[in-house]
Amino acid sequence: MKTVEHPLVVAYLETVKREAATLEPERRDELLADLAEHVAVALAERPAHGEADVKAVLDRLGDPRTIVATAREGETAVTPPVSAWHGTAPLILLPLAGLLVGLQPVLSGIAGIAGLVLLWAAPHWGRREKIIGTAATLLVPTGAVLVGLIHAASSAGSPRLQLSLYAAIALLPAAASVHLFRTGRRTSS
Repeated sequence: MKTVEHPLVVAYLETVKREAATLEPERRDELLADLAEHVAVALAERPAHGEADVKAVLDRLGDPRTIVATAREGETAVTPPVSAWHGTAPLILLPLAGLLVGLQPVLSGIAGIAGLVLLWAAPHWGRREKIIGTAATLLVPTGAVLVGLIHAASSAGSPRLQLSLYAAIALLPAAASVHLFRTGRRTSS
């Protein structure tokens, strides 16, 4: 009986393969080949290898999770590639949320939420940049409420003050977007 074809060995290697799904493909294949070779050599040293012998060899190898965790040390996990749209969408959606706040508040909210989700999912910005983008975007609805309150408080109101606040609301996410563009470009090069 071939040792790699033994049902216990096959099940053991399948478990290792499943646990090692996030390893680099070359590293995963190397790990599986090493384990299969180790089992074959260990069982070749025994004159007769029954199920108890196979279990003993697999027990000496250890738990598949522990083996994969050890293999993961010092290696970064496979990260899916990020499309160009994924990196530029927040740069477009965040300022758009600011611009639409006075015209289409619902679309502004949708653009802001989508921009923030994509911002936080993007791997090429650090936590600091993500917080800056979030803060600038969350100030948009706050500013819109402030403009609405000023407008309601004084029906004749000060159009200059309202226009200034609206400009600040629109420009703050745009400024954050420029900052994100510069820091994203710096870290990707």
